[in-house]
Amino acid sequence: MYGDTTFMSQEEHQNSSELQKSIIPEETSKRITALRFFLAILVVFIHNNYTLKNIADAVEKGAPDILFSPNTLSKWIQLFISQGIARCAVPLFFMFAAYLQAIKADSYKVLLKKKFKALFFPYFLWIGLYGFYYSVAKIIILKIAPSFIANPDSTMFSWTITDWIHKIVGYGKDGGGLPEFAAQFWFVRDLFILVIISPIIKFLMEKFKIGFCILVSITYIANIEIYFIHNEALFFYVSGLYWGYYNFDLLKKIDEIKLSEAMVLFLLCFFGEYIVFGEGSIMMHFMHISACILMLKISLNIILNLKLYNVAAYFSGFSFFLYAIHMPLLNEYLKKRMDSLLSYEKWIFLYF
Repeated sequence: MYGDTTFMSQEEHQNSSELQKSIIPEETSKRITALRFFLAILVVFIHNNYTLKNIADAVEKGAPDILFSPNTLSKWIQLFISQGIARCAVPLFFMFAAYLQAIKADSYKVLLKKKFKALFFPYFLWIGLYGFYYSVAKIIILKIAPSFIANPDSTMFSWTITDWIHKIVGYGKDGGGLPEFAAQFWFVRDLFILVIISPIIKFLMEKFKIGFCILVSITYIANIEIYFIHNEALFFYVSGLYWGYYNFDLLKKIDEIKLSEAMVLFLLCFFGEYIVFGEGSIMMHFMHISACILMLKISLNIILNLKLYNVAAYFSGFSFFLYAIHMPLLNEYLKKRMDSLLSYEKWIFLYF
């Protein structure tokens, strides 16, 4: 698939009946486009999940303590959106990226050139901007308007070399963790790493077609840690490669499921996770998969409505910008300004 520079020669590639270059079906392309901006919004909801645990974690890192007394309704709404349906967003981004990579079948050299431009440079550009804010601009703002800063005691003068590494690439403290300058960019980091090692993944897919699929699935479901990438990233990226390389008509299979059936499946997994087995159980992974199925099913309804699709297609061009900008905007400004609304009655204003 990647030409003479990888594990399969060009001649072998041409003779392969399974792994052949294809054109992206128009409907598939539209359904991916239809979901992009909506998925970016769901990522915002994931990171706007104001819970007692999240507040406690933030306070431990130096953020000011605040009073938050959510009622039962608020807890379940937040669980359903931020910890439930929204959890399909990043997995689908990985799947779409891998599928498009597989279906386009660029040579490895061309692929790397594209991804350096699409992933590597944007990653360090945004990390650099956030790094400037958290290191230099933060000190200036502390002098002018300290009330705007969430963690005033944490500045570049107190950071160690390990802190800098963790803030830029996410490694050094908790394995393949989150880059602290812009936590949401772990997706870009992991995707770029997966692209780099994709010839190895492809080789294993060809040699052990079923066995490798089972191995990656076990790694994900059993939550086996991989140091340099998240197991979720690996599972859904590999799923996307299987989808593209083997021309598996995934959307057609999903469309055979009724929307009501997809919703019931998700709800069973959701309540199984939070009522039957408990948060963080093995059911969580099945809930994420069922959320992906439901969202892919919804994508058909979007493209069948021309006006709705045109709106979704227009805003899809802003997906990455929303993904890139939302974390500091939420965490440093909006939440800071709305702390006074955190009460039993007004939780909904903060969340939405």
